[in-house]
Amino acid sequence: MRDSMQTMTGRVRERWDAARINSLDRRNMRLRDEVSQLKTQLEDERSETEDLKEALRSSPKVVNVKKRSGFLRVLVIGGAAYLLGTRAGHERYDQIVEWVRSMRTKMERKADEVASDVEATASQVSAGAVGPSGATTPGQAGQTTSRGTTEQRSNAAGPSRP
Repeated sequence: MRDSMQTMTGRVRERWDAARINSLDRRNMRLRDEVSQLKTQLEDERSETEDLKEALRSSPKVVNVKKRSGFLRVLVIGGAAYLLGTRAGHERYDQIVEWVRSMRTKMERKADEVASDVEATASQVSAGAVGPSGATTPGQAGQTTSRGTTEQRSNAAGPSRP
């Protein structure tokens, strides 16, 4: 009976050991797959990093910024000084204020026109109606181009000075 107990205990241990080995094998395979995926990601990131480094080394771009705020500052201060120091009286002041308002509305209209022209050109390009040079395709000979409409609008607005 003692032998049978020992053999049964041995079998149970063997089964436990086999189950544990199978469990450890599955876990080991999962870990190997995970390591393999991580290695692949690391290689991809390293190659991207090298590509970025190479791009930065090959063509460094230097941006030159022109400082124009000095001219604008002088213009604004000069205009304010003229406006405040003018001896032409209230009529000239009203005339200057009206001219500034008209210029502002013109600029707003121009900005709206340019935005609409850009949208129209972009929609034509996306639809394939405008070639790469900006010219219309032969099927649209009767339509005006964005360049033509801009010229018409700028001529229609005309200069206005006080």
